[in-house]
Amino acid sequence: MKSFIIFSCYFFWVALLFVHCRKGPTSPELDSYMWNVSKPEEQGMDSGMIHAAFAEAENRGFVDGIVIIKNGCLIAETYCNGFTQNTAHNVMSVSKSFLSALTGIALRERCLDSLNQKMIPFFPEYVYPSMDPRKYAITIRHLLMMRAGIDQEQNNYFQIYNSPNWIKATIELPLLHDPGARMLYNTFQTHLLSAILTKAGRMSTLEFARRFLFDPLGISVRRWEQDPQGYYFGGNSMHFTPRDMARFGFLYLRNGAVDGRRIIPEEWVKESLSEFTGYKNLVWGDLKNYNYGYLWWMGEINGYKATLAIGHGGQFIILFPQLDMILATTSNNNVDWDTADLQERSVLDLVARFILPALKK
Repeated sequence: MKSFIIFSCYFFWVALLFVHCRKGPTSPELDSYMWNVSKPEEQGMDSGMIHAAFAEAENRGFVDGIVIIKNGCLIAETYCNGFTQNTAHNVMSVSKSFLSALTGIALRERCLDSLNQKMIPFFPEYVYPSMDPRKYAITIRHLLMMRAGIDQEQNNYFQIYNSPNWIKATIELPLLHDPGARMLYNTFQTHLLSAILTKAGRMSTLEFARRFLFDPLGISVRRWEQDPQGYYFGGNSMHFTPRDMARFGFLYLRNGAVDGRRIIPEEWVKESLSEFTGYKNLVWGDLKNYNYGYLWWMGEINGYKATLAIGHGGQFIILFPQLDMILATTSNNNVDWDTADLQERSVLDLVARFILPALKK
């Protein structure tokens, strides 16, 4: 059925809310976080330009949802391809930023002693006689910074994913660099982190997350993949609604506290959003001067400083602190590496060419 956009009277009277590209599924859905609603103009944005941005997103075909939060208010959202405001979406590696938050909470709760704790003591069952002695130097901090020393995931992702034991297979990967020497992005480093949180917290990562993050924040993970041993997939395959993604972003925009409740230590928010890579003048599409913190990206879009959680294929939480604005996007994730990169750049293009220009000067 040909897609279409329904702009109800809410487009004119309540800020482009409940915008859909296609009729959503009829299966039961859970309520997601309910934001306060405002018109774009009341928060300094042009509704006509946002309308144009959403039409362009629908034309690109792969975008499933966009939510815009400005000054703590929901000012616009749109959904396509059968998704609605209450339909959970696989947010892919946006999950890593959630895992970063959980690590900070685990330090506060004294489940972890410090980021300098070594990784191998958590997995004595996987130590083997010929193991590279440098692996004993890998720390929790290295896992957060993607600096364990193993190869990037494009070269081993499915090898590990299809193995009977992801933890064992990851620990047995050869080290290409000394731990801490170089950043190489690999999701299974953060899966090790999830298993560490499970062991240190003496509960599953899901139970820990519900108790200390999801429930206090008022959001819920609708699905989360587990490995063959039952560990929740660290840094991948969490399912959230775009509104709940935005709620998590809002927590970081407010330095770890919302609704008068401290959820993440403020010092952890600041540390995890520090630029540890030290890259200079790197450009990825419309994201300029990008760097990496603890499972968060930082950079600039159209000259505005941005903090980003990024997932395969176009899943984003983008924070613009100086604008007090959050964007959450979901997209088709069942694509190969190259297509995923094109879609991610395309979402950044939507933000740079259509959404940010809607700001009234």
